[in-house]
Amino acid sequence: MEKIEFRKPYKLSQIIYVISKDIAKNGFRNTNFCLYTNEGEEVASLDQICYLDLNPTITDDDEEVYPDFVINESLAFFYDGQQFEDVLMNVLHQKKQASIDDFIMGINYYMDHDTFMDF
Repeated sequence: MEKIEFRKPYKLSQIIYVISKDIAKNGFRNTNFCLYTNEGEEVASLDQICYLDLNPTITDDDEEVYPDFVINESLAFFYDGQQFEDVLMNVLHQKKQASIDDFIMGINYYMDHDTFMDF
């Protein structure tokens, strides 16, 4: 996989490009990450700035504790990494030559409907 580093800003389109190419080549990776973005950004867009970092941990009181970087940068949870990979893999399964726009539509559809989009 081309390297996407944790805690570095990337356009969502860049993240999609790298992860979808890796999935097409190697299959589902099931890695431990989440996508974080600025607070208030609830719709995926090509130029949206996102960061990858670890999943939040869950305390004994069932409270989510986000990574220090996420808290210090006032970022908000945007997408679970496993769900993100699932959506990308589903789009690739339906459209071998999927465009970045196809992936964005699939991501937004899943956020709104909690199911995969049919292409």
